[in-house]
Amino acid sequence: MIRDGGSWRHIEIDDETQVGAARRQVALACADAGVPDEVTAKSLLVAVELATDLRKHARRGVLFVKAASAQAVDLVSIDHGPGMDLQQCFVDGFSTSQTQGTGLGAVRRLASVFDAYTDASGSVVFARVGADVAGLEYGSLAIPIRGESVSGDQWALRADAHGWTLVMADGLGHGPQAQAASAYCGAIAEIDTAPSLQLQRANDLSRGTRGSAAAALRLRRHEAALEYASVGNLHCVVQRREQAQVLAGQNGTVGGAFPAVKLQQVAIEPRGLVVVHTDGLSGRWSLDRYAGLRLRHPQVVCGVLFRDCNRQRDDATIVAIRS
Repeated sequence: MIRDGGSWRHIEIDDETQVGAARRQVALACADAGVPDEVTAKSLLVAVELATDLRKHARRGVLFVKAASAQAVDLVSIDHGPGMDLQQCFVDGFSTSQTQGTGLGAVRRLASVFDAYTDASGSVVFARVGADVAGLEYGSLAIPIRGESVSGDQWALRADAHGWTLVMADGLGHGPQAQAASAYCGAIAEIDTAPSLQLQRANDLSRGTRGSAAAALRLRRHEAALEYASVGNLHCVVQRREQAQVLAGQNGTVGGAFPAVKLQQVAIEPRGLVVVHTDGLSGRWSLDRYAGLRLRHPQVVCGVLFRDCNRQRDDATIVAIRS
């Protein structure tokens, strides 16, 4: 069983002191989730290696951290250039700054799941430390707008042997009131019913709040059709081998001017990719621009799209799931 949701801790790495700050944020994330000491120790090492690489080699580097479970920690390093030769960077002793050159090689050895992507716009490195979260390959990134401590974007993923359900909401505005308008995601994801009925229930729960845009998606195991319902301006995409399909939503507001929401279905390929994000990210992207990215881990896909599409003027949340 997988249950996930919520924002990530993130640290901008622009000087030496931020390496220590990154280590402290990882320690806090591990403590909050009750992560075992051995996993915490390895996560701290990975954080220092990734943060140090960002400080030495990157432009505008950020380290993200989130407990994937009580047994694992996810770390994502994102920078805006100049890119790197990944195969060379994995060779111990290789360095572009006269250091020992053990950074990415050490990170890969400490991680239970590791993937990376690099191009001229920068690099994304993903490391999961601790027990792998079995059953579903997915990734996410979620942060509030600068200056706020909480996000009006909320999301919840539930996956088991029967399939998975994703609910995402974008509360109108920012801060605590926006968060209250989208706080239903966790409860709605636990209701095993059609996405249209889930959003109707979300509408009932959020009356009296600012309201929100929301999407609910459900895929049953061994079925070739994704069920979905969407109200408002969330961006939902099914990525196939040959093309991507944007899933049309309905105008309206959950908790406000709520429409007669429709249940829709769309064909999905085995190992197809589903990407859902709020309007904190621009929807003007295509994975065709990124050679080989469609086949990378969904966490890396989230990282690259977050790097290139974050508008920087709103809460921002993205989730990608391999079907």
